[in-house]
Amino acid sequence: MTSGNHGPPVLTRFSTSDPAEAAHVYETAYGRSVRLAAVPTGLPLRHDRWNAGAFCIDDISIALDLRVNAEPLGYVLLAAPRRGCFGRRCDGVDELVGPGEVAVLYQPDLPGSSWSSDLDVTCVLLDLSLIDQVARADPDRPPAPLRFVSFRPISADAEWRWRQTVRYAESVMAASGAPGASPLVLGGLGRLLAAATLAAFPSNALREDRPCDRADAHAGTLRRAIAFIESTAGTDIGLVDIARAAGTTPRAVQLAFRSQLGTTPLAYLRRVRLDLARQELSRATPGDGTSVAATAARWGFADPRRFTARYLTTYGELPGRTLHR
Repeated sequence: MTSGNHGPPVLTRFSTSDPAEAAHVYETAYGRSVRLAAVPTGLPLRHDRWNAGAFCIDDISIALDLRVNAEPLGYVLLAAPRRGCFGRRCDGVDELVGPGEVAVLYQPDLPGSSWSSDLDVTCVLLDLSLIDQVARADPDRPPAPLRFVSFRPISADAEWRWRQTVRYAESVMAASGAPGASPLVLGGLGRLLAAATLAAFPSNALREDRPCDRADAHAGTLRRAIAFIESTAGTDIGLVDIARAAGTTPRAVQLAFRSQLGTTPLAYLRRVRLDLARQELSRATPGDGTSVAATAARWGFADPRRFTARYLTTYGELPGRTLHR
C-alpha cells in the first residue's frame, strides 16, 4: 500500500496450506512490523487483495489459529468477520469481534495484538493520507496523530453505511475497462472510504466549527476556490486541496459555497467535471474511440449508469446522443 495512486487497482490472489508460508504472506501484506505465529490445522489460507495504492480491500479465509503481535502499523486497519471471531488488544482495550460485526483493529500509532481461529473476514486498509485529505481542519498545520475514541461503530446505521461504501468500492474496482483505472475515480473512492470510516468510528479527526471559519466564508474565499476548481478539475483534488488554494480552512470553504451558492465544493467540482465530460463527448468524431463509459471514468464518474442519469437530468439528453450527434 502506498500513499498515492499510480495506476489501476491490482488484484492479487494467494492460497497455501503451509503455516510458515501463511505467516510470510501476512507479514508481506500488513507490514514487516507484524509478527505472526500459526498453528497448522491442515486447511489452506486464501488471501485476495484489491490494492488501489492508498487503500486496500482484502478478502481472507484462513483455517489456522493465528497470533499476531504488531508494532504501530502507520495506517488504519478495519476488520469485519463473516465466520469465526478474533480477539484484539490495543491501547488498554480488549475486545472479541464476531460474525456480522466490524471493528478498528489498532490505533495507527500504537502497538497491538490479535488472535483468531478459523476466520473468514473482510479487511480494509487506509493510508493516513486519506484521513488527512478528508478531515484536516487547517491545511497549513500538520494533523495530530489519529486516535479512535472507540474501536466500534457509533450506530448500526453508520456501520451499514460503511459496509455499503466498502461494497461499492469493491464493485468499482472489479468492473472491467476504464472506470477502475481512472485516477479521479480511485482518488474519490479512497476519500469516500476514509469519510465513511470517520463517520462510523468516533475519533479526534473531526472538529466543531470555529469562529474563524465563518469569518472566512466570504466572497473572496469563494472566488479563489472556484478559480482553483475550474483550473484543476482534471486532476485528483479534494476538499483540503481546495481550501489550501483558497487560503483558508476546509470548513470555511464549505460554508462559503453553502451560503452563497447553495451547494458544496465537491458538488461544484462534480458539476464542472460533468461539463468537461460533455465537451469531450461533443468534440468526438466517428471512429476516434470515444465512449460514454470511458469519458465518464476519465472525469471521475465511476458508475456509467449514475453518470447517465445525472447527465440526463442536467442537460435534458442522454450522453450517447451528445456523442453521436
